[in-house]
Amino acid sequence: MADSETENKANEAEQTPEEAVQPLTLADIKASPEDMDEDGFVSLWNIASHTCDQDIVQARELASKLLCFLCKKNCDFVVTSSTNAQYLDEWFERDTKILYDWKPGSELVDVVAQHAEVPYEPFRSFLTNQKFVPTTAKYTATRNARVEWFQQMWCVG
Repeated sequence: MADSETENKANEAEQTPEEAVQPLTLADIKASPEDMDEDGFVSLWNIASHTCDQDIVQARELASKLLCFLCKKNCDFVVTSSTNAQYLDEWFERDTKILYDWKPGSELVDVVAQHAEVPYEPFRSFLTNQKFVPTTAKYTATRNARVEWFQQMWCVG
């Protein structure tokens, strides 16, 4: 019995590189050139989706971390159109969860991240300078901080 248990543990340890899940690093966070506009802006959702090879669950988790991190660090170069800002404002008036529920399992993360655009190169520098760690369990920002960040710091235009 002990031999088969030892054998099972040995087999579990012999994972191929394809089977072993490698933790995400800052260097892994990338955007597809096709997703960037002519000025180098890209949505947080497209960054997360590209980084996670289109895996929606993983992309949502990364987008959640990015939103909370950028909010917590008062990132002031998130951009959205006036139409998108109005859309998110109206949603917030109907349902505050749009800014309050940024848990990795929440589809509301998708909505906010799809409407939040950043200039890719400054965004990458910001993550590096502010020491973003993708493997950190979670970054948190208070509800008030989220509302203030969205209403006061996002650039609309």
